[in-house]
Amino acid sequence: MRRRAFPSISLLAVLCASLAGAAEPEKAKHPAIGNPEAIASGQKLFVTGCAGCHGQNGEGGRGPKLRNRAVWHTLDDEGLFTTIKKGVPGADMPASNLPDDQIWQMAAYVRAMNSPAIEQNVPGNLSAGEGIFWGKGGCGNCHAIRGKGGQSAPDLSNVGALRPVEQIREDVASPDADGYENWRKVVAVTKDGKTIEGALRNRSNYSLQIQDGKGAVRLLSMASLKEVTIEKASPMPQDYKSRLSREEMRDLVAFLARQSIRPVEEKK
Repeated sequence: MRRRAFPSISLLAVLCASLAGAAEPEKAKHPAIGNPEAIASGQKLFVTGCAGCHGQNGEGGRGPKLRNRAVWHTLDDEGLFTTIKKGVPGADMPASNLPDDQIWQMAAYVRAMNSPAIEQNVPGNLSAGEGIFWGKGGCGNCHAIRGKGGQSAPDLSNVGALRPVEQIREDVASPDADGYENWRKVVAVTKDGKTIEGALRNRSNYSLQIQDGKGAVRLLSMASLKEVTIEKASPMPQDYKSRLSREEMRDLVAFLARQSIRPVEEKK
């Protein structure tokens, strides 16, 4: 019986190297994608041409919701550009008559609207933003980043990888617009007169969970409580738009946008 010949290890290495070299190179991004100026121009175009269906800020309406999605947009940049340019046959989305450069600006805005902040070029002074977070803004009194800070509000160590830039900006400027439903302030008064304050973590007909400023979670029996008050408004300060200057707000958002558990290579 003839023995079957197998390629040598060196030949296999050459074949693997050839296949790797033949792999399709990564497509270069259009200059508008991630460009802050293009995104700003695209936002204006979006408001005048798309907001009627998709909402003023992409929150959805007659058209699909474009922001704060559980799964980021599945179209690549070229696909997004083509969808805006040609519309969606059989749907309510018409083709656009804008020039290609303006369509790319709009695509850049939509991409920025629904992509993690860590993947965007966010203008601002990161050091100044960090100083505002731990200083003037008082954010660290309630929020923690990498184990430092308070624990009575959501941990922000990974906020840049979880939320788009515009969502982070809105969370700071208008915390009630899309707040964390599980982080409402609650005040409970026990039947023996003790008052317990903190963030609402869970509630049922039988028990109430409150997390205090040090992070400790207390489980209280509803039968032991005389009064429970849950605030409808977010416990976050409502005055950041007046407390912080435009530059300070920009720097704070830029700092939060870079918070990611898994670092991403900075864009040039």
